[in-house]
Amino acid sequence: MTIGISRISIAAAFTLAVIATTTGCGSVDTPYKKTGPADTAQAEQVLRSRPTFEDTHTRVTNAVQDLAAYASSLVPGMTWKWTNTDRQPWSCGAPYDQTAGRTLNLPNYITEGGDPTHGGIPDAVWPQVREKARQLAADLGATQSDPVPTTETPGNREARFIGDNGTVLWLSTRGISSETGCRLLAADKASTSPVTPTTEQPK
Repeated sequence: MTIGISRISIAAAFTLAVIATTTGCGSVDTPYKKTGPADTAQAEQVLRSRPTFEDTHTRVTNAVQDLAAYASSLVPGMTWKWTNTDRQPWSCGAPYDQTAGRTLNLPNYITEGGDPTHGGIPDAVWPQVREKARQLAADLGATQSDPVPTTETPGNREARFIGDNGTVLWLSTRGISSETGCRLLAADKASTSPVTPTTEQPK
C-alpha cells in the first residue's frame, strides 16, 4: 500500500522553495551544485535554532500515534501498524547539503479494518480526523496546507500539512505519513564548530 507516493516529488519541491526563502537563498540553481560557504553558514544557524533531530523524531512519532488513536476511538475495530521500519536518516538537500543536518521520512502508519466498504477511515468521520491532524500538525509547526489540489472520492481522501521548518504530516484514508524536516543530531548541535557533512548514516 502506498500513500500518495506520486505526489512526493511535488511536495519536496515546495518544501525546498520554502526553505530557500526562509534562509535567504533566492534560488537553487541545480540539485547537484554544492551550496556555497556563506549560504551554508546561514543554513547551519537555521538548523541550530531548531529542535534536535532526536526531539523532532519523537514529537512527530507521537503526533502520528496520537492521530491514529483518535481515529480508532471513532471507528471500533480499526487498528494500525508501522511499515518499512528500517528507514534511516539521510543528508539534507540544499541549502543544508553542506551541513551535518539529517532528515527522515518516518515509516508509514497504515490502517487495518475500519470502513467495511473501502477500508480505512470512513468518510463519515473524516472531517473530525482531518481536523485532529491539522491541530497536531500545527503543534509541530506544519501550518501550511498542501499546495497540490487533491481530487477526493468516496473512501479515498487525504490532507497534508507542511511547515516552514520542513516537517510534514500527511493523512490519507488508509494511513499516515510524516517527515521530520532537516535537523541536527543532538551531538552535532552541541558542537561549537561547524560539522563536516557526511553521507554516513547515523546509527
